[in-house]
Amino acid sequence: MKKVNLEVKGMYCAHCSKAVENALEKAGVFSHVDLAHNRVEFSYDETTISLDYLRRLVKRAGYELVIDDSKKFNINKILVPVSLIVLVFSLLGILYHVVMDSAFLFFFGNDVTFLIVATIALLVLGTPFIVRAGKGILFKNVGMDFLIALSSVASYVLSLYIFITNIQNGIDPLSLHSHSIEGYRMTYFDGTCMILSVITLGHLLTDRIKTKADKNYRKAAIEPPKFATLLYPDGTTESVDSDSLDVGNVFRVLSGEQIACDGTILSGEGLVDESSLTGESRPRKIGPGEMVMGGTVLVSGPIDVKVDKIALDSLYSSIINESYALDQKKGKLSKLSDKIAGLFTPAIVLIALAAFFICLFGMGLDVEESIVRACSVLSVSCPCAFGLAVPISALSGYDCALSRGVLFKSGDTFEKVRQIKAAVFDKTGTLSTGKMEVLKVAGDKTYLPLVKAMEEHSAHPIALSLVSYLKDVPAEKEADIREIPGQGLVSNGFFLGNAKSAEGKKRNDEIAALEQDSANSTIVYLSDDEKVILAFSLHDELVPDSVETIARLKEEGIESYMLTGDRKEYAYAIARSLGIPEKNVRYELAPSDKAAILREIREQDGVISYVGDGINDTLALKESDLSFASYKASAVACTSADGLLLKPGLYILVYALRISRKTYLNIVENFIWAICYNLAMIPLAILGILPMYLCGALMILSNLTLTINSVRIRRYKPEKEDEKHDRNPSR
Repeated sequence: MKKVNLEVKGMYCAHCSKAVENALEKAGVFSHVDLAHNRVEFSYDETTISLDYLRRLVKRAGYELVIDDSKKFNINKILVPVSLIVLVFSLLGILYHVVMDSAFLFFFGNDVTFLIVATIALLVLGTPFIVRAGKGILFKNVGMDFLIALSSVASYVLSLYIFITNIQNGIDPLSLHSHSIEGYRMTYFDGTCMILSVITLGHLLTDRIKTKADKNYRKAAIEPPKFATLLYPDGTTESVDSDSLDVGNVFRVLSGEQIACDGTILSGEGLVDESSLTGESRPRKIGPGEMVMGGTVLVSGPIDVKVDKIALDSLYSSIINESYALDQKKGKLSKLSDKIAGLFTPAIVLIALAAFFICLFGMGLDVEESIVRACSVLSVSCPCAFGLAVPISALSGYDCALSRGVLFKSGDTFEKVRQIKAAVFDKTGTLSTGKMEVLKVAGDKTYLPLVKAMEEHSAHPIALSLVSYLKDVPAEKEADIREIPGQGLVSNGFFLGNAKSAEGKKRNDEIAALEQDSANSTIVYLSDDEKVILAFSLHDELVPDSVETIARLKEEGIESYMLTGDRKEYAYAIARSLGIPEKNVRYELAPSDKAAILREIREQDGVISYVGDGINDTLALKESDLSFASYKASAVACTSADGLLLKPGLYILVYALRISRKTYLNIVENFIWAICYNLAMIPLAILGILPMYLCGALMILSNLTLTINSVRIRRYKPEKEDEKHDRNPSR
C-alpha cells in the first residue's frame, strides 16, 4: 500500500470535499480531505490501481487531483485576466447608469457590449462552476457551485430573452440602459458578469490567503533528510537512505546537517536547532544521553546517535501527518458545521423558489423581476461560510500552538481544552526533571552489581539515574528480570522498587536512618521476601517553570493534582514546593490506581487533563478527557496522548489553554458571522434592495471576511496575557 498526500484544485466548501471523498470511494479508496489545505490523503494498492485512474475519478466529480505540478497548466493564467477584464467592463457599465452623460462610458453601457462580455464570462468563468454543478448532481452532492451556476445561467438566459424581445419591439440594441425609451426592458447581463468575475477572483484570493497563511506550516514541513551517515561497529561509515535506518542503528551527524531520525546521543555534544519542530529559534545544548529529533539541524557537533524510531515514525513525520489529519476526529462544532453545510444548499434553492412565488403573487411583480430576485437569493447566500467556519480556524490554532511547542493530534482538542477544570500531573519526569542525583546509599553494597543489572532493563528516569551512578560497577549477569509497572523490578526473588515493594519488611539501623534523613527525597529499595538489603536516596529537581505553571493554572480557574508512586512524606514535600494542596496529592500509586483516581477527580471537578511521560501513564492518558505527553515522553505515551509537549517545561500548557480558548471563540465568531450574514442578506435580496450585480460581491466578501478572521489566530500571542496580568495582578 502506498500513502500519498496530493493537492486538489476546485474545492471551496464542505460539499466539494465530500464529493472528492465519494469519488475515490468508488474505487475502494478511503480518503481524508483537508479543506483548509485543499489536499487529500489516502492509501492505495499500486499493484491493482493506478494513481492516474484515481485522478480521472476525481476529475469526473468536477475536481482536479494534482499528481505532477510541473506538467500541469495553471488555469489561473486565464481566469485572472478574464475576471479582471469582465469586472472592469461591468463596473464601467454600471457607472454609466449613474452618470448617464459620458461619451466614453457609452461603449460600456449598451446591451451589445454587455452581451459580449457576459457571454465571455459565462463561457470562460462560468464553465468550471457549471461542470462541477452538473457532476455534483450526478454524485448527489449539490453545493455552492450549483447556486453560482444556477444564478449566473438564469440571469444570462433571462437577459438574453429580454435583449431579443427589445429588438423585436424595435429598440436599437445599441441604445442605452435607459428607462426613458418607451417599451425598453432592462437586461441583467451586468449581474452575470459581476457574479462570475467577483466570485472567481474571490476564490483565487481566498486560496492565496490560505496559502500565505500556511507559510509557518510549510516552514516546518521542509523536505525530510534524505541521507544519513550510518556508523558501523568497526568505526567505518556509509551514506545511506535515511528511511533505511532501523531501530538500534547508529548514525553520525556533522555540523550543519539534518538529523535523520529520533534517537539518543551516544557520544559528542553541541547545539541543535529545533525551530522546524517547535518554532524556538534559540538552539538547544545537547550531550550524551539526551534525545534529539529527526528533521532538526545540528548547529555544532559532531554527534553519534542511536536510532530510537525509524524516520517514518519520527516526531517530525508525525507533525506533518497530524496537521493534515487534524480534523479526522471532529468535535461538536465541526460536525455541526458539516451538517449545516450539507443542508444549506437545498434550503437556499427552496428559499429562492419561495422568493419567486412571493414576488410574483404576493408582491405583484412581473415574472422577470421575480426571477431576478430569486437569482439574487442564490447569488448572495454563502454556504462556504459554514463549511469554512471550523477547518481554517482549527488549522490556524494548530499552527499557533505548534509555534509555541504544543502539537495537537485531533480536531476536537480546542473544544476540550477550554472546558478543563482540573489538570492532573504525574510527578517524575513531568513536574520534575527526571534527572535524579543519588544522595546516599545504605545497606549491603555487595549487591550493587545486581541493582545495576536490574535497572539496565528499565527506561524509567530513576533506573537511568541509578545506572549512571553505578557506571563504574560491573553489572551482574541476571536472567528473568521483569518490570512491574508502578512498583519496580523483580529478579529471582529480589525486588527493586518503591516503598510499596518494601512494605512490612525488616530494615537495619543504617537503612532506617537513611529513611529518617530523606523526608525530601525519593527512596529506592532492594529487598528479598523478608528484609530490605539496600536503599538509595535520590533527589529530583523540579521543572524550572512548574511552580509558575501551577500558579497560573490556578488563576485560570483550574485545579492542579499530583500523582506519584513515591511515599507520602516526599510527595507532600514536593507538593508544598509546587503550591499544590496536600488534599490534591495521591501517593504510592500503581498505574491502575491512577486511572481510578482520574475517574474520581472527574466526578468531583468535571473535565480533566492529564500530563505524563511514560509507560506507567498509558492507562491514565487514555482515561483522561484530554491528555498530554510531556517533553521526552516514551513512545507509548506519545501514541496514547491527545497532544505532545515539544519543548522542555510545562508553561506551554498555559499557552495551549489560551490558544484553545481563542480558537474556540474564533470558530463561534465565524458561525455568528455566517448566520447573521445569511439572515440579513437573503431578505434584502428578496425585497429587491440588493441589485443582483452586488450580490456576488457581497457573498465573496463574506467568505473573505471569515477567512481573514480565521487566519488572524496565527498572530495571537498568548504571552501578552502574562503582561496584562503583571500590569493588573488583582484581576
